[in-house]
Amino acid sequence: MPAAQPGTAGVTGGALFGGTYPLVAEQGRLGRKLSIVRIYYVIGQKFTTPHIKQLMSAGTTVLASLDVPHSRGMSYASIAAGRQDKQIRAWLTQAEQDAVIHHLPAVYVAFEHEANAPPNSVLGTPAEFIKAWDHIHSLAARAHLNVGTGGRIRWALILEHLAYFPPSQRPRWSLRLGLATKYWPGAANVNVVAADGYNRGGCRSHRGTTPTQPAVTPGSLFNPVLTFARTHGGKPVFLAEWASAAYSAVPAFQARFIWEMKAYVLTHPRIAAVMYWDAHGYFGCSYAVTGHPQSLTALAAMGRVIRGHIG
Repeated sequence: MPAAQPGTAGVTGGALFGGTYPLVAEQGRLGRKLSIVRIYYVIGQKFTTPHIKQLMSAGTTVLASLDVPHSRGMSYASIAAGRQDKQIRAWLTQAEQDAVIHHLPAVYVAFEHEANAPPNSVLGTPAEFIKAWDHIHSLAARAHLNVGTGGRIRWALILEHLAYFPPSQRPRWSLRLGLATKYWPGAANVNVVAADGYNRGGCRSHRGTTPTQPAVTPGSLFNPVLTFARTHGGKPVFLAEWASAAYSAVPAFQARFIWEMKAYVLTHPRIAAVMYWDAHGYFGCSYAVTGHPQSLTALAAMGRVIRGHIG
């Protein structure tokens, strides 16, 4: 195996193609195995599960969030003070060792994905988030779990996409979502800059069969994260959650956005991974591609040309 490069995502030949765990069931219709799957944990859970064993034994890597539960008295400050070290170290060790056992060059970890989302403000300030991130990153480094210290963990900072927009380009209501610069742990402690963003069509405010807002473009969602990554250490970018709402009366709405994403990823080589957020019924939106033939066709076409690999 070639020597790991600690400052990169470790992805070559294009971008990794993947999605959230429900998309695994669609691999047959997509005509290929997912290269990367998005998984979510909270502190106190074990990393190794039957799902993880199944994925990693098949050669699929994961992007795993380790989030802070809101109901157990934890905070960014308590993490930075080391009070959750035992649980966190055990989870990180399992993640790295599972990559070794299954001969995967990397496992990607994100501490508190979407830290800029308003509900997560109860965990502490952006400055306290950075202290917690630095503490966890150092914990992994001392245990030789990080790429660059003998291990296979690479770190991804995941924020809601609006965090990467300059304030002048954001709607007033979105300013409460925070700025990426306030959550930036520094280039030395981040391998990948990542964003979550969606083409909703107004589904969060209504449950109709047609969109009430125009479709957005991939560039209108993700151009700012590409700029941020370029100006903050020249980092690669993961689109850690991307999706389009589905509307029964306008089946082309979802499929059209997927086709646009295919073209967008192919023309932006800084993008190192794309993960479709395949989910039903989230705040009145359904992003799932199951049962939408046009969307599955578009996603399969994307998968045929998005062929990056790790190593």
